[in-house]
Amino acid sequence: MSAPLPRLETLFDRAEGAPLPLPAALRDAYGDLRFPDGGRPHVFANFVTTLDGLVSYGVPGAASARFISRGHPGDRVVMGLLRAAADVVVSGSGTLRAEGKVTWTPRQIFPAAADAYRELRRARGLPERTRVAILTASGDVDLSAPVFTSPDVEPLIVTSVRGAERLAAQGRRDVRVRAVGEREPTMREAIDVLAAETGARLILSEAGPSLFGLMLRERVVDELFLTLAPHLAGRSRERPGIGLVDRVAFTHDEAPWADLVSVRRSADFLLLRYIIRR
Repeated sequence: MSAPLPRLETLFDRAEGAPLPLPAALRDAYGDLRFPDGGRPHVFANFVTTLDGLVSYGVPGAASARFISRGHPGDRVVMGLLRAAADVVVSGSGTLRAEGKVTWTPRQIFPAAADAYRELRRARGLPERTRVAILTASGDVDLSAPVFTSPDVEPLIVTSVRGAERLAAQGRRDVRVRAVGEREPTMREAIDVLAAETGARLILSEAGPSLFGLMLRERVVDELFLTLAPHLAGRSRERPGIGLVDRVAFTHDEAPWADLVSVRRSADFLLLRYIIRR
């Protein structure tokens, strides 16, 4: 008999929409997971940060988000849940390079819940293989990375015309590549391509803080799932770290605001959910 999943304490939840068909093990762990009903794709991002807002220490050997979460099981079971619920998981080439062997599958992040994640995908009519889209303007992507070779992944790359030419030179014909524009596709163009290619309604972004900043600037992200890890990293000139939003700055009167939707607790970790105001 498999061990029970880590159970999160629901402190507050006013999410709208019909609950997803979670199997009993996931419902016991998380409670109901709801998304707003609507005709257009719903984009939600997921991050873990330190209490002072760092998503990465930004140094060689410790750039991955796992150094922020410290592998906390409550955070990991929710990461897997969101991946399993999504029609497509989106990330960027920078995150791919930083995370190395990541495939963005539910099973990879929390193997103990693999059967429950698979059951959820079947109940939603999703393919067992996780659809993963990598966004890259330059096409500077190693197609031998696990995300492009794993039997558990259905990969797609969204890039520019020049990026597609660069990728074609690697000789891989089994990875779908879609070119959008001569240079750098906008986030809106990328999301529209994903929706057209896959019919996706729920799109999970696990892209890094640079692409997340662009999504905020173009107002294509609807929600943010944010885990607060109970430690402080600090910053200095020598080690500035990387914050939740990077390479994009807003003025005081244009900065996006968010409404709190839910709060869950797992030990000393808080798992927050926000609607990004449009």
